[in-house]
Amino acid sequence: MQLKALLGSCAAAILLTGPAHAQLTLTPDGVADGFTLTTFVSGYSPAAYGPLAQGILPDGNVITGSAFIGNVGMGTIYIFKDTNSQTLGDALSATPYTFTTSNPQSARATAGGQVYGAQLFGGIYEHFDNSGAHTPIAGLPSGLTNYLGMWGDTVNGHIVSSSFQGLIDINPLTGAVRTIVSSCGGCDGVTVSPDGKTVYVAAGGNIVAYDYASGALLNTYSGGGHGPDGTGVISGGKLSGDVVVNNNDGTVGLIDIKTGTETIIATGGTRGDFVSLDTSNGTLFLSQTERIDRLSCGTGCSIGGGGGGGTGVPEPATLTLFGLGLAALGLRARRRN
Repeated sequence: MQLKALLGSCAAAILLTGPAHAQLTLTPDGVADGFTLTTFVSGYSPAAYGPLAQGILPDGNVITGSAFIGNVGMGTIYIFKDTNSQTLGDALSATPYTFTTSNPQSARATAGGQVYGAQLFGGIYEHFDNSGAHTPIAGLPSGLTNYLGMWGDTVNGHIVSSSFQGLIDINPLTGAVRTIVSSCGGCDGVTVSPDGKTVYVAAGGNIVAYDYASGALLNTYSGGGHGPDGTGVISGGKLSGDVVVNNNDGTVGLIDIKTGTETIIATGGTRGDFVSLDTSNGTLFLSQTERIDRLSCGTGCSIGGGGGGGTGVPEPATLTLFGLGLAALGLRARRRN
């Protein structure tokens, strides 16, 4: 995400030389660990980076954005049903908007059953309704603007955001703002642990953990040169507490927070960026250049603290991958006892 501020036509052209129509695929490690991977929406044109953050609207539909090439053009707000295997033609609505910063994309988060967002690199914080219309959050301090990612805390309904004022905690109902860390080195890929105690961010090519209450630095985990970006924390099961990382190099990693080891659980993507929690079923949306994928950790766990624990009725592709996972379990010892 750090190179977004530098994108122009030349940079976009360079990024477009990557593989076209690439598809994330689970590695043997990812299958054996019980993950499933499906496509939520495909059909975006090749771009410097794709549709970024998603949110779950009060009516259960999913709001997202358009792919982005350079710093010109119109943004689009798309709304989809929360089902897999869609294309852009399945959108319930597609509303153009004029962007006000150097970037038409928005960070978005679902908090307290509502969707909030802000354009990257200086956008004001807004509330999005079921139609995609957006209005400023009332009561926020003057001049408060978003920088990169944000996440909805499932414990208290607040927004945790990377802003130009630091890593901040916003109560969207009152407009109250608390600074968690005054400077986090252009932090990106924000997520909050499901217990509401730890904030993880991508910064400087690594994943950094801060204490939510005090802002104290807790740990730094190596990004392994993969370009870590969006993050989500697993809750429940043997991988509980581990951090899923959507990487810029087209891989998805899983960081064991006890050992600091990153295992690559998916490869073959284009350019991973933000991730977003589906609060209705505990799955994680993964932004790619030309599509939005969906990652599940299976029955009995969720990613990011969403409801349902990943126990919703799986689609056919999910059933197939789950069967492969069962087979793989007989061939590979678990990473954990």
